[in-house]
Parts: sequence; structure tokens; C-alpha cells
Amino acid sequence: MARVSVPELVGRRAELAALFACEPAARSEQHTRLVLVDGDAGVGKTRLVRAFAERTGATVLTGGCLQFEADIPYAPFVEALPHLFTGTAGPAAGDRAAEYRRIADAIRAAGERVVLVVEDLHWADAATRDLLLFLHRALATAPVLIIVTCRADEVPAHHPVAALVAELSRSRHTTRLHLPPLDRDGVAALATGILGTPPPTELVDTLMARAEGNPFFTEELLAEGNTVPRTVREIIMTRMARLTAPAQRLARLASVVGRTVPHDLLAALVPADDLDGAVRDLIDHGQLVIVEPDAYAFRHALIQEALYRELLPGERRQAHAAVARGLTARPELARSHAAELAHHWDAAGEAEPALAAAVLAAAGASDGHAPAAAHAHYERALRRWPDVTGPESVAGVDHDQLLERAAEAASLAGHNQRAVELTRQRLADLRAPERIAHAYEQLSYQARSVGNWELARHASAETVRLMPDGSPARLRVEAWQMMLDMLGARHLDAIRHGERILPLAPESPDEDLVPRNRALTALGTAHVMLGHVEEGMTYLARHREFGARTGVPRFVGVGYVNTAESLIWADRQTEALALARDGVARAGELGFTIYLLPIVGNVVRALAELGRWDEALDTSGDPDDPAADPFNWIFVDLPRAEVLLRRGETGAAAELLTRAGAVLDGQDDAQYGSELAHLRARLAGAEGRHADGLTVVRSGLETALAAQDMWLVARLVATGVWLAMAMQDTAAADELLAAGRAHRASLEARGAVALPRTLRAVALAEAERRGPDAAAWAAVDGGPEVYVTAYARFREAEALLAARGARTRAGELLASAAATASTLSAAPLADRIAALAGRARLVTSGTVPPLGLTAREAEIFSLVGQGKTNAEIAAELFISTKTASVHVSNILRKLGVKSRIQAAALAHRQEHA
Repeated sequence: MARVSVPELVGRRAELAALFACEPAARSEQHTRLVLVDGDAGVGKTRLVRAFAERTGATVLTGGCLQFEADIPYAPFVEALPHLFTGTAGPAAGDRAAEYRRIADAIRAAGERVVLVVEDLHWADAATRDLLLFLHRALATAPVLIIVTCRADEVPAHHPVAALVAELSRSRHTTRLHLPPLDRDGVAALATGILGTPPPTELVDTLMARAEGNPFFTEELLAEGNTVPRTVREIIMTRMARLTAPAQRLARLASVVGRTVPHDLLAALVPADDLDGAVRDLIDHGQLVIVEPDAYAFRHALIQEALYRELLPGERRQAHAAVARGLTARPELARSHAAELAHHWDAAGEAEPALAAAVLAAAGASDGHAPAAAHAHYERALRRWPDVTGPESVAGVDHDQLLERAAEAASLAGHNQRAVELTRQRLADLRAPERIAHAYEQLSYQARSVGNWELARHASAETVRLMPDGSPARLRVEAWQMMLDMLGARHLDAIRHGERILPLAPESPDEDLVPRNRALTALGTAHVMLGHVEEGMTYLARHREFGARTGVPRFVGVGYVNTAESLIWADRQTEALALARDGVARAGELGFTIYLLPIVGNVVRALAELGRWDEALDTSGDPDDPAADPFNWIFVDLPRAEVLLRRGETGAAAELLTRAGAVLDGQDDAQYGSELAHLRARLAGAEGRHADGLTVVRSGLETALAAQDMWLVARLVATGVWLAMAMQDTAAADELLAAGRAHRASLEARGAVALPRTLRAVALAEAERRGPDAAAWAAVDGGPEVYVTAYARFREAEALLAARGARTRAGELLASAAATASTLSAAPLADRIAALAGRARLVTSGTVPPLGLTAREAEIFSLVGQGKTNAEIAAELFISTKTASVHVSNILRKLGVKSRIQAAALAHRQEHA
């Protein structure tokens, strides 16, 4: 990413030159394809982009995101490309990827050179964010330049747009124009341009003190002459008071519509006699500008926002009602008719039309592949339902149907906890057995998606009990029970059910495809976990082909999750990493963002096992969806916690394990519950609480031994034996080993084969039990996990030295282990290696970064010493601002300093030293 800082905004020459340099006339692989213009409100982003658009000579398509309570999906694209969108607030119904490609083709075909402008990214809904990311990739070789504006001050680190900005910024094809406030010279130059003469020093002082270099604020203050109101709101309202009464009324009504207002809509809001004079007054006083032949826009978004906030509650309701009536009479004037009507009728307090419009808007958003917006509209409809007499006739659905649709939209948007609440509400009122059965079926899926195994199994059992034998849904229900077996690591049972279900599962798109999706998934994953890797991968390949052919987002998403995870378990981490990264890149395009965190978790796990720990931790810090179900975070948190533990960052690891425990504790989740037990036990051991750790291992084994997965048991046994031997409790170690052997033997008797990672865990457990036995440790091979190999080499060297064996061989082993520990910044292992080498008077070349920092932290520490901000560090290292912030916080904690200034001073001392 190229980052350009613009020191002054008066002549716009530097900015325009930077943008013209990005023109698509001579596009190559190195050239910019997207310009991200960011800065505070009022700093001049829109003015800069409009000036460029007027001069570029290309076809310019412009649209802006809207600040509505419930999202209007794809709002900027609806505005820029209205002919591509139906009246349903999104792309025409169909395959999401195909629709996205259709939009990309339309943009590409709009002219020989095209500029697509997306304003106010800070208000972008989820669907808009997905489409923008797709277009950034899909138009890579086209003569198209995308320009995006964003208010930096309205995108906090936890906001989903922050993750999008970080992802776009990391691209080498993105240029980021950060527009800072004007300095004193810039303010003086701006004032000179407006006043026609250089301003007095006192005036510049006042402007700097009040406007703080913000160009818009500065212009407004200059327009006030000697009177300088205290706030921007006061500035705007003071200037509005000078307008005619019709102009003031029109401005207030227009503020309810948004930044841009069609002329015909204004005509529908005010008497014809008042319209022309009021509009002329607003234009002459700089409040409105003409943006196209038949529309106006507020000169600055802050004017519209200030006017809207100034409305009294009664005025606001009346204004929204007037706009709603205008849009009802002229639906073609709305970007998304139902969604805008729902917003305006709701804000007007008109429950009946708000309910009707909200249901239509939700349906349109669902058809337009925007489940988050659909969920928001359904929630509005549910809120308005009790306020309406005869709501069924108004909404066109009964209350149960509304709840069902709301729960489905919530689940598709990744908010399964809310979906559970809505489905339970349904069950409280339902009486028809088959409807109850269907509700329980949905509840089971939703409950499993939030990690509630008890509720998922109960709901599944109720579904089977209530579902009639002849019901066409019966096969789908049985397929879900098979999935619960697979997800619960009962792989033999899952295969038995899958082999029965798959031949019965329809393939025709006119029939229910869910049973086939589930059967192929379960058969593939279960076979891999039972050691039948090639057979399992064949099923998973068939499943991915099936998902691509059907285009169903959930099928495609499950394929990415399960195939990548299975590749990891089969020690094909590089393949898994490539597949998972492709899934992250295409989640928005193909519509399976609900699976984004599990897929990112596979990226983190693959990188961690490959020894690319800095990348793993940086990747795990990027996804940021505050609304995501807590269960989805365990896919990222667990592999991240293991890396942190191996680096000795026990406090940070403990926080992640606490978050995972809030979801998994009390649930008999064999896969993730056993991994949590393994990590908690490792944490206890690192803190010297060996007995506590052993208790955790035994508890985890109760669930793992009841499952049909050798790897889960072998990993826990290895951790338990390590703890037991630290306590010199050989009886406990032998007990654990015996349990693991018996479990493995029982599965092998039923046709299972131990995966290589299972055999490595067994070898590790046996070596821990035998202690200072060089041959036992020589038999431990970490495979792709270089950390395990380094640990085994350290222990082999330790055994050789204890037996007064070959010092040369011990030195070689320690040197190799030390080099790996240094590369990984695995401080606890590095310390043990250094201590052993010191006692034995052997020299190792491996060193860990100074001050106890990791290699990545040392790199960031140096940048902090250069005075760089988190955003600048993120830009330089191609990580998100949030990730940079987390690293800086960890650095301050490790160094024992309280501020960046103290850290910078320490960095300078280190460099001089």
C-alpha cells in the first residue's frame, strides 16, 4: 500500500496530482486500483473527490452509504447503478457470486475509463463491504479506479469497517490519502482565498483556536465575520436563521431525507409556490449544491446532520411522515423503496405502515443476499407488531412466520444466540405438532452454532419425536443427527449414518439438498479423523464440487471450513493455508461470512503449526465482528492461545482461555472442549500448578474417551503425562497412558487408523514417561510442528548430558533447538536451552529478541521509537490498526512502562546501546 500525506488542501494541486497518478489509463500490476481518502469530518474529502471527478474525463459513477437505523444494503451501488437493482434493495435474486460478477461487468462496461466513487464508507453495511471487496479484486485488470471516502474519526478499532479499511490498505494496489487538518499556513492561505486579502494575525489565531485546522469549520467561521459561535452547530443554525422561512422549512425536511435529495421529492414536500425560491435561497447561501440535473446535496454532511439534530421530536416525526408520504406517491425516487419507507414511517411513529414496509424491506434484503439488513428489518417489524390492530393482514404474515423469518435471518447473519431466543419464543406459542417439530429442528442447529450441546441434542430428539414418519423433512432431520455425531467426534457413528443417508439424498435443485450437503461433509470429515485420509478427502472434494455447483452459500462455506481443517489434521498444512485464505478472500463474494471466523481459525492454526507464529497472531487479530456469536471465536482463540503459551505470554493466553471457557464450560464438546482442557492444563503447568493441570486433564478425558477420535485423547494424555512426571507421579502417568492405549485399541479394532499426529502425541507421551531416555526422545518427531521437534531435541540433549553421553551430539541438538526457539520467539524453551547449555558449558547460537519481546514486537518497538502512530505502524507492516494497537499494548506491558513516550525513550537507549 502506498500512503500519501497531504499537508495542505487549499489549491488541491498535490491531492489531484496524486489521484491523477492513479488514473487507469496506463494500468499495470503495480498501479493503484483503489484510492482510500480518509480524514475527519469537514477536512475536504468529498470536495477533493468531486474536483478530481470533474477533471478526469472518465465515466464517473458515484454513490454514498447511508446512516439509517436499519441498513439499506448496497446503498452506494444502488445510487451509482440504479438500472442494475430491482425494487428489493439489493441485486436481483439469484446466486450472489453471479450477481456480484454482473455488477462488476456493468461497471467495466460503463465507459472506456471508469471511476467508481463510494462515499462515507464509515456507514457501510455488511453487504456493501462485501461487494466493495469483491470489486477491488474483480476489477483488478480493468480500466476502473475505485475511490472510497471514510471518516477516520468515526471508525473505532472494534468497528467492522476498520477491518475492511485495514484489508484494503494492505493491498499493494491501494493508495491511501490521509487528509490531515490544515496547519497555520494552510489556514492563512484558505482565509486569503475566501477574503481576497491576507488575514490579520489575530484572525488566523482565532481560526486555529476554534476550527483547529478543519477547512469546513474554518470556512463557516469566516462566513460569520466578527461573530464567532462556539460550536459548529451554532455556526450552521446561525446561518440558517438568515434564510427565508420557506427555505428553513425546506432545509429541515431535506435533512430528514439524507445528504442527497431528488428535486421531485422536494417538490412533493413543500407547496409549489415556495419551492423554487426556497431552493434558490439555500443554494445562494451555500447550504445546497446541485449534484446532478435533478438532485441537490447539502454542501457538507455536517450541515445535514446538524439540521437533523436540531429538529424537535414533534418536528422530526412530522418531517419523516411527510417524506414517507412523498416516497409512497413517488416510489421511483427512493434508492430502496421499502427500506426507506420502513425507516421514515417508523421514525414518524406510524406503526401500521412501518410494519408493512419493514416486512417488505426484510424480504427484499433477503433476496438481495443481505441477511444482516434483513434481520434488522425483521426486528423492527417485531417491535412494531404489538402496536398494530390486525397485524397479520398488514404484514402479510402471521406472528410465527415473522419470528421464523427473523430467526433465519439472524442465523444467516451469524447471530445465532438471537436466533435461539426467537425460536424459543416461537415454541412458547406453537400448537401444531409438525410446526413445533420444524421449530425444534431449527433450534437444534442454532443451539449448536452457539456451542449449546445440551439444547442442540434435546431439540434434535424432540424433532425426531414429533416429526411424522412420512414427512419429506425426515431425511434432513436424520442428516442433522448424523452431523451432531460428526461434530461430537463420534466419527464411526457418523459414517454409519452417512453411508445410509447419502444414497437417499436428492441431487436435483428442485429438491431438498441439505441431506446431501450434510452427508458428504460428515463422511469426508469423519473418514479423515479415523485415519482414512484419501477416502475422506475424496468425499470432501465431492462436497466442494457440490457446493460450487449449487451456489448455496452455507454449502460453500462449510466446504471451506471442513476441508481446510481436515487438511490440517492430515498434516497438509500448506494446502490448508492456501484453501483457507481463499475462503477468507471469497467469503463476502460467495455469501458465507457467517463462517469467516472458523475459516480464519484454520488460517491461524495452519500458520501456528508451520511455525509462522507472528503471522498467526497478526491474522488472529484481524477479524473483528462484535456481533459474532461467542462460539465462533473459539476457532481463533484456541490456536492463538497455544502460540501465546509457548511464547510464555501466560496472561494473554489465560484471557483467551477464559473467553473460550465462557462458551465451552458445562458442555461435553469433545473436540474443542478437549482442546481447551489441554491448553488450560498447559497453562497450569507453566504456572507451576501441576496438580490443578492434572485435574483438568482428567476432566477433559471423560468427554474425549467417550468420543471416537484418537487424536483428541492422545493430545490430552501427552499433556497429562508431562504434568504427572513433573510431580514425579509415575502411577498417574501410567494410568493415563493405559487409558490412551485402550481407547486407541478399541477404535483400531473397528477399522480406524492412527493419524501421524496421533502417533507423534503417543511418542511424546511415552518419552515424557521415560524421562531422561535419549532414544525415546530421538523417536519424537514433531512433523510440521517445528516447536515440538525443537522441544524433543532439547530433551534428547538433556538425556545425553545426564547420561554423560556424546557432548558433540548434545551440542548439535541444543544448537538446532536454540535456533528454532529464537526464530519462534519461544522464550520459555529458549531459557531452558540456554540454562542447560550454560550448565554443560556448551555454546548455542540461538538468541531471543531483547527485553523479552517477540521478533514482531521488537520490530514494532523500533517503529514506536521513531514516533510512529498505530495507523502508521499498521500501514508500514501491512497489518490492521487494531493488531498494531494490541502489539503496542503488549510491548508497554512487557517493558513495564506506562506510555508510548517512555517506550520511545527506551527504544532510543536500546539503539544507542
